[in-house]
Amino acid sequence: MGTDTPPLNGWSRKQYLLIAAMIGTLVIIAMAAVIIISLTPPRVYFSIEDASLQDGQYKDQKFYNFTLSANNTSRRMEVHYTTLYTEIWITPSAWYSAEVNMSGFQHGYKQPPENVAKVPSWAEYYQSDSTTASTQGGGGAGNWPNCTVVVIAKVTFKVGLACTRPYHIRVSCFPVNFLNKTPYANCTY
Repeated sequence: MGTDTPPLNGWSRKQYLLIAAMIGTLVIIAMAAVIIISLTPPRVYFSIEDASLQDGQYKDQKFYNFTLSANNTSRRMEVHYTTLYTEIWITPSAWYSAEVNMSGFQHGYKQPPENVAKVPSWAEYYQSDSTTASTQGGGGAGNWPNCTVVVIAKVTFKVGLACTRPYHIRVSCFPVNFLNKTPYANCTY
């Protein structure tokens, strides 16, 4: 009885191709993992500063004024704001849209890495605010003069030429007291 002898070099051409294909697949998976991990978006932290109620040009005209602070904590990613809205909730059912002055961001709607942008914002105050809030009572956003400021943003993150998909951010900042001039209110997701 004869026995089969293995080839002299130990492996056939098919085995070499199979090993090369497996190594190539592992390299591609590793590159994809590095790209995905490097494009994971950082958190953007928001806060409200210097909230106040100020007189306008006319006799009974007043404005809610505050500074929205946006903190980009990333060391390498730039934040691009597609939209940025703020709302002032004085009761659980009554709110006012606040205008946001985007001039606080450098180069249009972009925020560089490791940067804090200060964005002035305001909304017109209506005399019915205090009467509505006091009659509805309520807690949280309905405890006038403590209001909740809601920040809604749509952002993308960019590193070099690579850009992430759009992310929607919605945070609530409470308590913001415009009457007693809240110096700082942190926002939570």
